[in-house]
Amino acid sequence: MTTELSPQPLDAFLGSVASTTYEEARRLPGAAVASSRDFDEIRAYVMDMYQGVHAVESYVENDGQVVDCVPEEAHPAARHWGGLAVAPDQGPPQLPESEAPLTADPRSREAVSPPPRQVSAARTAPAGTTPLYRTTLSALCRFPNLAASSAKQRPPALAASAGAEAPAAALGKRYATGEQNIPCLGGASRINVWNPFAAASNQSTFSQQWYYAGLDGSVLQTVECGWHVDITRYGNATPHFFVFSTRRNYEAGHSFYNEAGQAFQPVPNPYVRPGAPLAVSQSGGTQVEYKMGFYFTNNAWWLYFDDHAIGCYPAAWFNNGPMATNAARAKFGGEVGTLITQWPPMGSGRHASAGFGQAAYQRVAAVNPLSGGAVHATLSDAGSVSGPCYSLQITNNSGSDWGSYLFFGGPGGDSC
Repeated sequence: MTTELSPQPLDAFLGSVASTTYEEARRLPGAAVASSRDFDEIRAYVMDMYQGVHAVESYVENDGQVVDCVPEEAHPAARHWGGLAVAPDQGPPQLPESEAPLTADPRSREAVSPPPRQVSAARTAPAGTTPLYRTTLSALCRFPNLAASSAKQRPPALAASAGAEAPAAALGKRYATGEQNIPCLGGASRINVWNPFAAASNQSTFSQQWYYAGLDGSVLQTVECGWHVDITRYGNATPHFFVFSTRRNYEAGHSFYNEAGQAFQPVPNPYVRPGAPLAVSQSGGTQVEYKMGFYFTNNAWWLYFDDHAIGCYPAAWFNNGPMATNAARAKFGGEVGTLITQWPPMGSGRHASAGFGQAAYQRVAAVNPLSGGAVHATLSDAGSVSGPCYSLQITNNSGSDWGSYLFFGGPGGDSC
């Protein structure tokens, strides 16, 4: 029999936050907070987030994250946007069923078994509440400052000075992606999940989707989703479901992960929350995959996970920028980042040529054109793979239940 952990009550937690000093914060596990001024900003951010909030119930999920079930109207995004999001009556348009036999592609004969909601603890919040991952000093103090906790292009100072179109090498990033330039209302894919090794505090690895606009202008805006391993962010090496958006060139204060910054507006008691741990594929065994993607409808970019509406970025978040109406590019594939000379594995850590059961993939990649409906994506190599560390293979509109798909990944190394 397992014993359920009891978290510190929210009121007591906030009391401890208010009384924590910079010297105490520096002694927290993995602490990297740069100065007392940076710590004061982090502490003020946490206290402001929970101002006037009480928890009806709190519990610990299976990866150690604390969840507070707070009254719906008290959720930080509800206070920011004037209420939690109400899911659209209809979801995104679906691809038509393939008329080709499923054996048209040999991979379709393999068993692909996405488990039913094996994401975090399948627990329902009490009526009238919505679950919120607890934002802690120990998590935020693993970053040098508050801005770094929301930065996707690390190190943030270099990213801000380099600009959104800077070379990948300048940002400590490598990619293996397929993209399509198309005015669209979003898209989707089925993404399989792996647990590659990433060094604590120094590396991150992603499998994700991007929807961009403003590529040729002064303001680059995106909505992004997928899974990533980021030990600094979560305190463990488990792959986590994530959502991210920037409304201005990946700059601090305009770019946030998950529910930070009150940019992402969840639905009450969502099927899964951004930041949740995910089940993992087994090499040569069961391939765990989840369908996810965005669809712009009801004046918002709606995030769907296994066809459940999770929440949205309201068009207002983009300040009348290009993503306030539609995207201009869809991209699918892998990304890695590092702050050291060693580059981390991407995907499963195996090259694309290893194929099904060994390499990471995304399949049934689709986009939603402005004209309506859903079509198979027509992807081209984004030109981002270089050297022996990572590789990419794209197949467009295969005629099978895999539709358009890509295999990608690799072991990383020190000459990437």
